[in-house]
Amino acid sequence: MYSALFKNKGFIMNQYLQHLSQLAITAGQQIMQIYAKDFEIYTKQDTSPVTEADRLAEDIIVAGLKRITPNIPIIAEEMASEGALPKLSADTDESFYLVDPLDGTKEFIHKRGEFTVNIALIKNHQPVVGIIFAPVLKQLYVADVEQNYAQMFTLNDEFDLSTPLAQKDISAAHTANQPFKILASRSHINAATDAYIQTLRAQHEKVEILNIGSSLKLCLLAAGEADIYPRFGPTMEWDIAAGHAILSAAGGYIKTDAGDDFIYGDQAGEFRNGNFIAYA
Repeated sequence: MYSALFKNKGFIMNQYLQHLSQLAITAGQQIMQIYAKDFEIYTKQDTSPVTEADRLAEDIIVAGLKRITPNIPIIAEEMASEGALPKLSADTDESFYLVDPLDGTKEFIHKRGEFTVNIALIKNHQPVVGIIFAPVLKQLYVADVEQNYAQMFTLNDEFDLSTPLAQKDISAAHTANQPFKILASRSHINAATDAYIQTLRAQHEKVEILNIGSSLKLCLLAAGEADIYPRFGPTMEWDIAAGHAILSAAGGYIKTDAGDDFIYGDQAGEFRNGNFIAYA
């Protein structure tokens, strides 16, 4: 049923990707049920907000991943906040998942719609599979880096994966945008990031700043709809891993602010990211 739909550059989305996609969609459906009503907002130890939607969506994804691939460790945001993370092997070949069940919790709380469900598979410290679902937009992004597979699906009101309203290949390759489009966080801009953006302004005649919540920024880069996303502030690996995979499969890349490759699986650093710049 799916094979004709999910063909891209000669690669047909396999059952594994279909399962991961369906997990993200199911979690998104749960999130939307809570989004439609009043909900409690709690504060985690790091002072960031969390809701019932974060926790229930994570439960759905974690249970599904354990069923599909029981031997692959899972690093998920709410598990991490509760100190319930598995210990990863020192073996660099070990694969593991990074899960952010609701990226953009502040956008969710303020009913701005710019929030996403994120699932990434990490191998050799790099994201090789990425799934992002934006429930309000009904947009599903799916990527397999090793197959150069990157597609975006627009789902119907029933979120039926087998009958998408639209689908398209996505590519970060594009004619230079005029104006030069810079992505920035809607809720987490800081002085260091703003200073870098001002440097970019000086380098380009016409500049447009797009303030977007969640991992949608990386999706826009992957689709060639923006040029750069600098982030010089605190983020976690699960915030960007799925988007990094999608961007990589679409031909873009992420580097540290020193120009080094971005590495995942920093247990000693509790999976915190350093500064980074994402490029289309």
